[in-house]
Amino acid sequence: MDFTSSIEKIKQYGWYWGPISSEAAERILSNEPDGSFIVRDSSDDHYIFSLTFKLNRCVRHVRIEQDQGTFSFGSYAKFKSRTIVEFIEKAVEHSRSGRYLFFLHRRPEHGPMRVQLTNPVSRFKHVQSLQHMCRFVILKAVVRKDLIQTLPLPRRIIDYLSYKNVYSEQIESDSSTSQASNGQS
Repeated sequence: MDFTSSIEKIKQYGWYWGPISSEAAERILSNEPDGSFIVRDSSDDHYIFSLTFKLNRCVRHVRIEQDQGTFSFGSYAKFKSRTIVEFIEKAVEHSRSGRYLFFLHRRPEHGPMRVQLTNPVSRFKHVQSLQHMCRFVILKAVVRKDLIQTLPLPRRIIDYLSYKNVYSEQIESDSSTSQASNGQS
């Protein structure tokens, strides 16, 4: 599976919530038990995804690293996966078996905290705002990102749909060829 396809595949999984803020992610997990988690688009341009999880009754955030086609938590070389779905599934499997995929580092005298990811929180089981659902569906399947500006919608909605996120729309080969020839690739 190529990189773009692996990124597209994540949209089929309920634990992926798309372009939501860290504050919204905290609200989603606030009433969930420890071990609950979601994956969302990272707000940092240097990362594709962030993981928000609940540990010791606190909601925490960590960026998922992507380097040369593999996903990981930082420099943990033995815990890399070729797709984000495989990476999350491996994290859940390790957590449920009592092994740990990664640790949060606290002050040295307290040692690291083991992070368990045992309870994926599905967006399919939570009622989202109509605004969020529309953006998710429009960007998932209906309109390529480069065509959002042409939609017959109010400016505010166009701006909302254009909010920087990580969806990878498939661009027809003829339009990508014309973009490349115009220097827009």
